Amino acid sequence: MPNANAATFQSRALRAGGVVLGLAAVAFLLGSAHVPCGFARIFHMPCPGCGSTRAMLGLARGDLDALVRYNPFAPVMTALVLLLAVQAVMSVLATGTLRDVGHGRIGTVVSRGMMIVATLEVLVWIARFGGFLGGPVPV
Repeated sequence: MPNANAATFQSRALRAGGVVLGLAAVAFLLGSAHVPCGFARIFHMPCPGCGSTRAMLGLARGDLDALVRYNPFAPVMTALVLLLAVQAVMSVLATGTLRDVGHGRIGTVVSRGMMIVATLEVLVWIARFGGFLGGPVPV
């Protein structure tokens, strides 16, 4: 039976590697800043999360002004998404599937945190249309 356990772990490790590669591809596309916002393309106005990629790229360069100008909540949402990604990889390693993503203590913290940050992003979005915080983010 040790061979069955080793084969199971190997299968799960390969699946987890596939999840990591998929997540890395998405991160690369977002980081390239060449993925347009669908909301902005359809409605010709920024969405509540518009500017998140530019804010994180600004933060990576040490440009705190860009962070505040584009989306001050981007680092918090990014951290929550990264926690969810880690939980996805751990779920695949543990069960071979993504069924445990979003469950447990970490899942509760991540889902509640995302709801809070999304609400704050909507409030900032509304305030920007009122002329506050430099106005709407350019799209």
